[in-house]
Amino acid sequence: MRNLIIILTIFCLLSCNRKDEIPKELNYSFEYLNEVWSAEDIEHFKNIKENDTTPNDLHFGIGLHLRNNLLRRHAKSDSIVSYFNSLGITHYDYMSGLILYSYHQYLNDENVYIQDKVNEIIESEKPYIECAKEQKIIGLEKYNSYQINDTINVKMPVSEYNSVVDYSCPNLDWDFNSSKDLSVDGIITGKYFEDDSKEPVIKVKILNKNHQLTEIMMEEVNVGDEFEVWLEETAWKIKTTGNNAYSK
Repeated sequence: MRNLIIILTIFCLLSCNRKDEIPKELNYSFEYLNEVWSAEDIEHFKNIKENDTTPNDLHFGIGLHLRNNLLRRHAKSDSIVSYFNSLGITHYDYMSGLILYSYHQYLNDENVYIQDKVNEIIESEKPYIECAKEQKIIGLEKYNSYQINDTINVKMPVSEYNSVVDYSCPNLDWDFNSSKDLSVDGIITGKYFEDDSKEPVIKVKILNKNHQLTEIMMEEVNVGDEFEVWLEETAWKIKTTGNNAYSK
């Protein structure tokens, strides 16, 4: 009995020390997952193997839940987000992924260590970060140069669903194809900064469009309608009338 008590005491001390070594922000996340997941869910997640494709399906399941609730609307949101920001992680998608990655380590009694994944993310994000910084400057320059009642032309790529799409950094280059892509002539009716992201936006009233049935971002728009043009990090090609150089 004495030996058993000693063993249990040592085990408890090791477990407590292990938990103390985990950043408190990750512990907050683990506690949250313990609350929202059933015992069956936790056991299923614990048994997922590294080469299993199941974790990819979590992005729009528990991953989306974490982003919308734990990272945005929870009492610990600010603390958790600040922790990831201190590591150089600013995108909520990566935060939720790292939470699940570390939680899986935790459930399997592995050393909770995410710095290797953080390094991978930062390295992979370098092209995006450089592009986004450049596009932020370009977007503000466009915004300052455009005035209400200016006439402009906007050329936009179109998907196989006959709707305009946009591309994100660093993949902004594309070639306009007049047979399928949309070209709109319009007049600027408003300009403002979006409330949440503070991104510069102009509102354009359509004067003419080359493909009448083509939607813009899955919405029907016709001559006389207005639509928004986001000037920061966009692949849409914009020029004011009489300007021969398209904005990139």
